[in-house]
Amino acid sequence: MRPGGVLREFSEDWTAIFADPSREYAYLVEMVSHGEIEGGAEFEARTDGGELVRVRVVFVTAEVVRIQAWLSEEPPRDSPMLVEGDRLRPVPPRVIEDEEGVTLDGDVLQVRVARSPWSVTISESSGRTLFELRREDTQLSRAVALPTGYSRDGEGRLAFHEVFSLEPGERLYGLGGQFGSFDHRGQRIVSWSRDPSATMTSTVSYLNVPFFMSSRGYGVFVHHASKITYELGEPSVQTAAFRVADPYLDYFLVYGPLPKEVLSRYGELTGRPAVPPLWSFGTWFSRCMYRTRAEVEEIAERLRELGVPADVMHVDPLWLTGRLTHPWDGCDFVWNEEAFPDPEGFVRWLDERGFKLSLWENPYVWTDTDMYREGEERGYLVRSNDGGVARSLDYDGAAPVDFTNPEAVRWWQEKHRPYLRMGVATFKTDYGEAVPPDAVFADGRSGKQVHNIYPLLFNRAVFEVVREERGEAIVFGRSGYAGSQRYPINWTGDTPSTWGGMAAALRAGLSMSLSGISMWSHDIGGFCKPPYAHAPDATLYIRWAQWGLLSSHSRFHGIHGREPWHFGEKAVEVVREFARQRYRLLPYIYSLAQEAAESGMPVVRPLLLEYPEDPVAATADFEYLLGPYLLVAPVMNEEGRCLVYLPEGEWFDWWTGEAHRGPKHIRLEVPIERLPLYVRNDSVLAMAPEMEYVGQREWEPLTLEVRLASLAEARVWSPQEEIRVRATREDGRIELSVDGAQQTLAASRQGYEVRFVEPQTVVGVEVEGDGTLESVEATDGTTVVRVSACGPWVLRGME
Repeated sequence: MRPGGVLREFSEDWTAIFADPSREYAYLVEMVSHGEIEGGAEFEARTDGGELVRVRVVFVTAEVVRIQAWLSEEPPRDSPMLVEGDRLRPVPPRVIEDEEGVTLDGDVLQVRVARSPWSVTISESSGRTLFELRREDTQLSRAVALPTGYSRDGEGRLAFHEVFSLEPGERLYGLGGQFGSFDHRGQRIVSWSRDPSATMTSTVSYLNVPFFMSSRGYGVFVHHASKITYELGEPSVQTAAFRVADPYLDYFLVYGPLPKEVLSRYGELTGRPAVPPLWSFGTWFSRCMYRTRAEVEEIAERLRELGVPADVMHVDPLWLTGRLTHPWDGCDFVWNEEAFPDPEGFVRWLDERGFKLSLWENPYVWTDTDMYREGEERGYLVRSNDGGVARSLDYDGAAPVDFTNPEAVRWWQEKHRPYLRMGVATFKTDYGEAVPPDAVFADGRSGKQVHNIYPLLFNRAVFEVVREERGEAIVFGRSGYAGSQRYPINWTGDTPSTWGGMAAALRAGLSMSLSGISMWSHDIGGFCKPPYAHAPDATLYIRWAQWGLLSSHSRFHGIHGREPWHFGEKAVEVVREFARQRYRLLPYIYSLAQEAAESGMPVVRPLLLEYPEDPVAATADFEYLLGPYLLVAPVMNEEGRCLVYLPEGEWFDWWTGEAHRGPKHIRLEVPIERLPLYVRNDSVLAMAPEMEYVGQREWEPLTLEVRLASLAEARVWSPQEEIRVRATREDGRIELSVDGAQQTLAASRQGYEVRFVEPQTVVGVEVEGDGTLESVEATDGTTVVRVSACGPWVLRGME
């Protein structure tokens, strides 16, 4: 076995940014001149070697500053990472000049550019320093970090770098699906997406996003698609740096100061997610690989027989005829009639039982197919630097499609239309990380410039054709980049079926949540158990399923069977219970997706998003919040041990109702049937009746489960309506109001069930407005009020 694997491709990246003997370095030392421009100022600065660099500082909004620097090649204004159209208009700051430098004074932020030595400091309007471009970080006379500047390699190629100071205790988050520690301070990360082949490293990731957030109240969006190297307090512990493989520098400083605000403003630059179809929030079953139609139908029937709710059956590459004759994955969209006969009948058979069909694809065309010959003749495939057709880094027998060519995009999309019109619901957009760096694209860019952004272009092309044909869309993408949230969803890749692999999947997902990826999934059970691609152990499978079914999207997938009966009767019981619980929570989860589309808030949230001042929440990467109200703590070991942290406030055990007052840690021994799950007081959980698949029945009645200390609010979406719920308690009086904000079909709703989960019984209940009190029932401290309603109504009672 050859050691290193894909890490060998990163061998040239191990050298520290400022310690590469093959590079010549230059950095800015003084301002030469400046002039006002729309939204800011443009400067000319001299380097230590005498070269002149242009530096542009623009207030994109009051809270977002764009900084660009270049020698002769000006940074592009736009890219596929940024939202399209007439976007954010620059906000003109007050430009104040004095002997020491120039100040750009905005309403929220202030940018100070010093004349000599050159430096840039961004502060809040209060004067607190937010972001400081640091001078030399030296050890006596030897610098380990240089100020803003660039370097040239042995062939004269430019790479710009930026350096900024770190406060003691400052933490850094994001950068996509990183498998290492949640707080990236002290890490060295290379943003060059590759397939780590079911191994977890802190260097190689399927999905990189050039955006990170600081606990100081800012984020940095590095607007580059080329390779980026980050040194985040390593090797220098008091500075952070990043180097881009481009002859210019372009990044956005995004101010909060709260993490939610930073994330939302980053989303204003790169876009909000579309809301996926409701059925996509049901359970997905998949395998690498289902081999025949009969096998898929047998599994679908057994799921229904066992009462395990599910909505999607996904078929990996064997639906393609060509997969049988190739040693590795590629694509040509030719249906395998022998293994999956009568595709229209197959889709219809699944639909009659409440299942959607998802199909696999990747963006590489097998080179011995008619589709390849067609693509080569028309110029739809990526070219190599010698004029031929480029090959995937993963498999020499397949060629990547050129998604920078609009005609190639339409060609690729046309291959999907017959299947979508047949009734196929969506496609899993696998791979995308294998564009060779020396490739040449139709828009003139090289593989080095397109490699990272390629999966974004791929997912966009497929998402758009699915939406055109189906009226709604989701893709299941492995890789992505800045802006990928616009084309949901992504998953964390082929994580190994080990306890460490499960922990890495969670950490990668939480990092994605803080990188603008609002909805994500993971392979429940892991992809395979090393070293021989075995199935996971039953205990690991059950523990993974428990939190997997409390994720934004839930998919069972891996080599060999991932259906619960392969892991024993206990697995069937647990998966069935947690899947049923998921379907009851669909109104809550679907409402979180709607919130993501409005604000960019992720469905699965690291604790720090809701509790930014909590020092424990700042490092909590083995538990999470599902929306604002549910705290989930996955069990990460065979023995069932779990250390749960509850932030400030009152929390109720989901299973027992026991109350806990945070902040506190709880050390638990968790039985295999349970997962530590807590509900925050002052919460409203919208819940549906039990069902086997989405659409089997209406959400009638819609249950509003209320835990109330003083005030609880929620916005609840269904496909037909949006309602606003507000509950208050004061001096023993309880009031709950339900107001339809967009009641397009709200009049069809027959009723609500309000469950007050209270230590005291609620009595004297009255209903006013367009609602009628049907019944009140009190048992074991829970009061259930049933209301029929066709419009806004108010419930009042006493405890």
